Amino acid sequence: MIRFACFLIAVFATLPAMRADEEWVTVGSPGNRADTNRVDTTGLGAVAYEFQIMKYEVTVRQYAAFLNCVAVQSDPHQLWLPAMGEHVVTDLGQGGIRKDVPQCILREGGPGAWSYRPVVDREEGPVFCVSFFSALRYANWLQNGGRNGDTESGAYDLSQGAKVTRSASAKIWLPNEDEWYKAAYYQPENCGGPTGGYWRFPFASNDIPVSSEPGSEEKLAACFSRKFSGMVTVGSYPNAKSPCGALDMGGNVWEWTETVVFDWKRAMRGGSAAHLLEKMRSDVRSNASPDRWYPDTGFRLARRMGD
Repeated sequence: MIRFACFLIAVFATLPAMRADEEWVTVGSPGNRADTNRVDTTGLGAVAYEFQIMKYEVTVRQYAAFLNCVAVQSDPHQLWLPAMGEHVVTDLGQGGIRKDVPQCILREGGPGAWSYRPVVDREEGPVFCVSFFSALRYANWLQNGGRNGDTESGAYDLSQGAKVTRSASAKIWLPNEDEWYKAAYYQPENCGGPTGGYWRFPFASNDIPVSSEPGSEEKLAACFSRKFSGMVTVGSYPNAKSPCGALDMGGNVWEWTETVVFDWKRAMRGGSAAHLLEKMRSDVRSNASPDRWYPDTGFRLARRMGD
């Protein structure tokens, strides 16, 4: 019965993420040059190939479906964390206490029969309290077909530990910083982009974003300068798109990337609900150790064209 329930959950929860074209956007212009044309240049963004990136961040609903398939008997890799179901977080992966964090996924039952359910009204919000390693395991699971798919190999060989790199056979993966950066900021000059091809904010603009309520039709609307609990449903600002058409690449939650910085830490991009607008700028990144997790950090995936 558990296996059948897992099958149904996986089908209905991951079908949009894997197969529906409207859930992915194409990042074209292969062979584009890096961002080197400004005072605040970063040297990022050059990607030699076309690829697709998720239009939205991975949601609580999607991640709960993942847990209900791979973490029912046990959860040795801590894919679910108590912080996902608590309002008071006493360990942010780096010590400290926060009382203004929301819940996203509740765990019920016991070993051998765990079950996971999204918190009401958070189902379509971005998942958070997810480590870099958990994001890679989610990618492996999807590459291996979802359902009871393997989490330890596929797009990534998790036996490599902190030095893990993308497999050459990866069909779906966590974007590296160049891929993420290009999806967020790049628009060729001959397609309406600025001189050099890179915008300062991930809304096809150099203008200052606007902290907005969900449903705003502003082209510069974003979720920032709020508490952690101020995160909104993905896609809440339908007109605030990156040049390739991705939503929420500025604000809501920080997003993990593959890129290594500072001795195996991994770069994070985009800012979050709890941070100021400056964190959404193209010349700003954060980073953390791959086993860390935070109440304002999630992820989105990329994939090969045609998969």
